[in-house]
Amino acid sequence: MLYIANDVEAAGRRLGFHPTLSLGACVVTRQFLSFEELIDKGLVFYAEIKPHSCESELKAMRVGCSHLICLDNIRKSDTRYDPISPDFRPDLVLERMQKTCEEPKVALERHREWVQHVSNGREVEGVTDTVFFDSGRIDLCFGANTNHYSPFGWKGLDIDSLYRGCTGREDANLRELNIPDTRIKPHRADHDAVFLAQIARVLLYEELGW
Repeated sequence: MLYIANDVEAAGRRLGFHPTLSLGACVVTRQFLSFEELIDKGLVFYAEIKPHSCESELKAMRVGCSHLICLDNIRKSDTRYDPISPDFRPDLVLERMQKTCEEPKVALERHREWVQHVSNGREVEGVTDTVFFDSGRIDLCFGANTNHYSPFGWKGLDIDSLYRGCTGREDANLRELNIPDTRIKPHRADHDAVFLAQIARVLLYEELGW
């Protein structure tokens, strides 16, 4: 079994209404690897996706746009594109993404091919910590934009619930594993996916001994 951690950033909470902004994924390795090592080995996927609409929620956009690559060259010169600025304009960001970002069909085909490559014939299971949000959006993205099902199929591993089950406590939190947060760019989907993969590695392979 190959476990792949997934993270999605979106313009809001409403599935199918608020567009997906970016997708990140990272293979859960048995040995600790830094972000740079994972990138060098081709074990991380990232895509910024052309949004299907300009519908958004301000709070979600401030989070999901905080480190988008497509804003790198403009946020310093125009504060309307800077999510931490009081001048932030989500509508302008989404319009810019519609002009500059990858077509959903292209990004998702690239994602599917990446999963096939890193899995190398092994069975794949997706890993999330917010299963109702991330897994549903990934499935919707593939269903709405391609002729393929999600590469993760019907299955998925919610490590937040898994950890609570292992401890026997409903208030248990993954932070108790004390995994150092080494994200350089929190809330960018690839950096979040790497951090989630590092948490999953400790939980699955060290704590549970899978």
